[in-house]
Amino acid sequence: MNISARCEYACRALVELGIHFAAQQTVTSQEIAERRHIPEKYLVHIMLQLKRAGLVRSLRGSQGGYLLSRAPEEVRLLDIVEAIDGAVLSPLPVEDRSAIILQPVWEEVAEGIRRVLSTMTVRNLMEKAASDNMYYI
Repeated sequence: MNISARCEYACRALVELGIHFAAQQTVTSQEIAERRHIPEKYLVHIMLQLKRAGLVRSLRGSQGGYLLSRAPEEVRLLDIVEAIDGAVLSPLPVEDRSAIILQPVWEEVAEGIRRVLSTMTVRNLMEKAASDNMYYI
């Protein structure tokens, strides 16, 4: 299983929104694109997918932009992956009669991936990003 560039960009964008969640401060797609090194034209489509999935909301006007719909600790990586790339390992890699013996294995792998993605949140990503930016003397 590969994580798509779209999914990676979605995670980066939600980290940026998570940073501004407590202040309920909107962030424009241009600001997100610049701060997180995401092509803005690509980001606009990703934000629409995230909005449709209920992970972000948007406000129009001079103070417009995007906000997380829920607290960063409530948005799981699984939510993001499914919003952008669809269900994990669905359809299964092979769906012919001779592959029937492998189907339980692929389902177990998919469940394991879902379980791990369910434990990680936007808050975890924010904390990881913050710790990676610390300098030690």
